[in-house]
Amino acid sequence: MMGLMQGQFLKSRRMLALAFILACAIAQASAADQPRLLHTLRGHERWVLSIAFSPDGRWLASGGDDQTLRLWHLLNGDATRTLQRFGSAVTAVDFHPDGKRIAVGTYAGELQSLVVPSGKRLRKFDGHNDSVTAIRFDRTGKYLASGSADDTLVLWDTNDAAALLRFEQGNEYDVTAIAFNPNGRQIISGDGENELKIWSTENGEELRTLRGHAETVTAVAFSPSGKVIVSASWDDTLKLWNADGGQEIHTLRGHTADITSVLFTPDGKQIVSSSEDKTVRIWDSDSCKLMTTLDGHRDGVMCLAVSPDGRLLASGSKEEIRVWKLK
Repeated sequence: MMGLMQGQFLKSRRMLALAFILACAIAQASAADQPRLLHTLRGHERWVLSIAFSPDGRWLASGGDDQTLRLWHLLNGDATRTLQRFGSAVTAVDFHPDGKRIAVGTYAGELQSLVVPSGKRLRKFDGHNDSVTAIRFDRTGKYLASGSADDTLVLWDTNDAAALLRFEQGNEYDVTAIAFNPNGRQIISGDGENELKIWSTENGEELRTLRGHAETVTAVAFSPSGKVIVSASWDDTLKLWNADGGQEIHTLRGHTADITSVLFTPDGKQIVSSSEDKTVRIWDSDSCKLMTTLDGHRDGVMCLAVSPDGRLLASGSKEEIRVWKLK
């Protein structure tokens, strides 16, 4: 009997040891999957308002409330140069798909493209009479879209800076966010009337209006497939929408203050959002479950960007940008 009891005791100990080893392995794997901070980029003297990765992922451009456009080399994380200083805050930036130029919008309503990395002005886009709030190149690089506080969304030819289409909101509220459908045939805008509008890029027709947010829409993005839209708002929520029919699919809750930015990762598997609650949150786009909360910013996070290969995430706040390594 004593031998049997000793055998059971030894067996129990072995099982406990195996369970402990397995738990440690799971914990290590989970830790390895977590995003980790690579660089903290400092140089802006006020809020960082917009950031964008170059197509090859080597450069990060940032625009700030200190009226500067800065270019960061991500191999070492500390090499920076001021491409240009403007007369007002730099409110929007985006890289052209060729990586050789960048579009810049300002609080004073300026919109222009610059050569990278020299900073020489290439084109000036005249047409907005109020702050430029958002800009995006389409996938081909033939077109640039810009949203403004003058209540308009404009589609430009990038080669000659001609305004091809002007989308009128039909209200007196700012255009606050824009995104191209990857198919290039539609563009979506968010506004201060808490709405999203989908437009045809072929004829400028308003295709549908999406309603559901209780406050200003601050950011919007299409999934890589173009089938799903995600929107962010000052109502502290994210909403998923069916891009074809415009139906609301799901509401994501978790942020405790205004949400400032949202995007899909390039593989479409995750949604990343930032907020004035000083956090960046990563969500599973299928289950809509919160996966990770990134803490560390001392102030609200105003903007986000993810590298085209999905390996790096950048988040901009007051006087700093944090660059994270995704799993």
